[in-house]
Amino acid sequence: MAFWKRFVSRKTRVENWITKPGVLENSIRKSLHFLFRSSLEEIFPEDLSLSPSALGLVRLPEEKLKVLAEEFPIEKAFPYTSADEFLSEESMDSIVEFIAGTQAAPSKNLILGILNQPEVQAIFSQGLEKVLNEFHKKINPLHGVFQAAGLEKQISQFLSSLLPTFTERIADFVSIGSGTQEIQAVIRNTLKILFQTGFNDLGRLETSRFGAGTDRIRRAIASDEKVRGAMENLYSVGRDTLLNHYRKETLKEFIGLSEPELDLWIGKIADDTASNIRKVHAKRSLSPLVLDLLTDILG
Repeated sequence: MAFWKRFVSRKTRVENWITKPGVLENSIRKSLHFLFRSSLEEIFPEDLSLSPSALGLVRLPEEKLKVLAEEFPIEKAFPYTSADEFLSEESMDSIVEFIAGTQAAPSKNLILGILNQPEVQAIFSQGLEKVLNEFHKKINPLHGVFQAAGLEKQISQFLSSLLPTFTERIADFVSIGSGTQEIQAVIRNTLKILFQTGFNDLGRLETSRFGAGTDRIRRAIASDEKVRGAMENLYSVGRDTLLNHYRKETLKEFIGLSEPELDLWIGKIADDTASNIRKVHAKRSLSPLVLDLLTDILG
């Protein structure tokens, strides 16, 4: 009997903790304050467990992925024809300036590696050949005679000899050096064009092989030891860099929040989180879960 009374009492308290205004919010605030008042050394453990293999256990059947991809009402969920319909001019300008100002120019070797692909070289050659042919056709009334004499072949051979210099000039322009300011201008203009371009003009995802493709990626990454090594190394280097300079700083100090700013931010997060939890609780009671957790803790 005593056990039953204790159980009912605990169940009532849990229900009140979830539903009573201000109670759940207070618990969330305490959790966030604990986190933000912890030092970075306390937050980031030295050896973090990272398991890419966990991805191998997470999957959605291909037919369901296909249905969701094909039937999701994108027009209803995202009723805009272009980005400038949901971003103010100030927002777009700030994004453009941030990306253009922080761009890291790729190396010349990388650009050359891309541009020297046979397929890319063929595109350059065909494009330049067409331009020169059109130019020659307009300025030379005897173009037809020269064409019959094999002018196009000569132009093609001439362009082939110029392509390496042409390609290297593009690489110089794109990579760090004289083209930095020009590249930033190109990035700015390109972003502005993208913002003003209708989403229909950007194309749509091909969903016919969406499921099979994502499943292959999932399985490959899950069993890839190189991915695990890269993740562990990235975390280790990042942690060491952070702690070398800010080991004893709390998360609040590191981010640079004042006490009023932290209280305001935590209050907003706590209110929104508690509201969303109660909405879930209204659909499916969370009380049994919380009771089970309390039993694990308290016995």
